Amino acid sequence: MSECCVKNDATGLAAIRTKTEPIKTNDIVPLNLCVGDGSSKNEHARPGNLDSPGWKVAVHDAEPAKRGEVRLRFLGSGDNFGSGGRFQACIHIDAGANRFLLDCGASSLIAMKRAGISTAAVDVILISHLHGDHFGGIPFFILDAQLISRREAPLVIAGPPGLTQRVKEAMEVFYPGSSAVERKFRIDYVELAEGESATIGGLTVFPVRVIHGSGAPSYALRVECAGRIIAYSGDTEWTAALCTVTDGADLFICESYFFEKQMKNHINYRTLMAHRAELKCKRLILTHMGEEILSRLEEIEPEVAEDGMEVIL
Repeated sequence: MSECCVKNDATGLAAIRTKTEPIKTNDIVPLNLCVGDGSSKNEHARPGNLDSPGWKVAVHDAEPAKRGEVRLRFLGSGDNFGSGGRFQACIHIDAGANRFLLDCGASSLIAMKRAGISTAAVDVILISHLHGDHFGGIPFFILDAQLISRREAPLVIAGPPGLTQRVKEAMEVFYPGSSAVERKFRIDYVELAEGESATIGGLTVFPVRVIHGSGAPSYALRVECAGRIIAYSGDTEWTAALCTVTDGADLFICESYFFEKQMKNHINYRTLMAHRAELKCKRLILTHMGEEILSRLEEIEPEVAEDGMEVIL
């Protein structure tokens, strides 16, 4: 079993852990990961769909972020049922040499390949909660990184408690024996503690518990680096905890499963807009939309994510 070295933020001492042992949230993983800063302009959002050139052919890797900018691409903006033909939750964020995913739903590898994004070109995967449409793509990501992209750089996968076990169990269900295979790259699992900041390279992640049953804590995430703040709701019904992650954020990416239908564990558009002033974020983009809200897009005020849509901060 291979080992990895992580540094404790409090003591400055290095410790040896096996690659299967979860890393506590006060550890620093030695990766140069960063999310940038900058104002958001509507003209930078370029919606895409399965008929657009960007989705039809992916011969080269996606265009990298320019120096000083942060480039977000919605690889998957759909719900768990693929409403509207959309892929499941997955957002790629590129801040130059620093690249990560927000969630990695079961369809994410397909979406990445259509966008020309290699599994070797992602440093960290951040998971909001342990439902298949948010983390179910990780087994396929790992196997592609091992067998197709021939990844060698370390990979960090961070999420709620129970992440390590659930990923390994999923891998064993899909491909028995795959979780124990030795690879050329190390995987470090970081299990985030509720209400505690975790430093992963230059990235600071602050998880806040929200209301969504998933067999483990479900989180909204506040991601900070280089003066920028990106907030992400994950899945949740309305809770004032969202205001903690959105306060002062340059961008808040929020689920809006329904337009006005009330359903436990999810926010509808009407409720979200009733609390819009409390969020105190500079920009709001809706994602994770079901059939009901997709049929009423012309009534929505904020920006709405589409698969392939690109946003530059």
